[in-house]
Amino acid sequence: MAGRSPGASLIVMESRSDLAAELPVLYRAALDAVDELSQLGVRREAAQLRKKAIGAYSRAWDESCKRVLEEVHLEAKAASLTVSVRTGRPLPGTGSLG
Repeated sequence: MAGRSPGASLIVMESRSDLAAELPVLYRAALDAVDELSQLGVRREAAQLRKKAIGAYSRAWDESCKRVLEEVHLEAKAASLTVSVRTGRPLPGTGSLG
């Protein structure tokens, strides 16, 4: 590779390897958070967030995908907490309010 140091290639490969390990975990966490939101009855928002997560995960596994999955996870968690506090319903799986 002309003009590129061997160290630069190693960093890129390590970064991709880290993403390959991280993204399935983030995807599962995002979908679990979306499922909690759906269980609280906020199905339309849950469906939109699920579609966003699936779309990101089905494309390139890169930093953009990671950001989208993190956003979906945080949005779903925040929405679930808001619904739980507003309605007095416990968060799914916890038996208690947020």
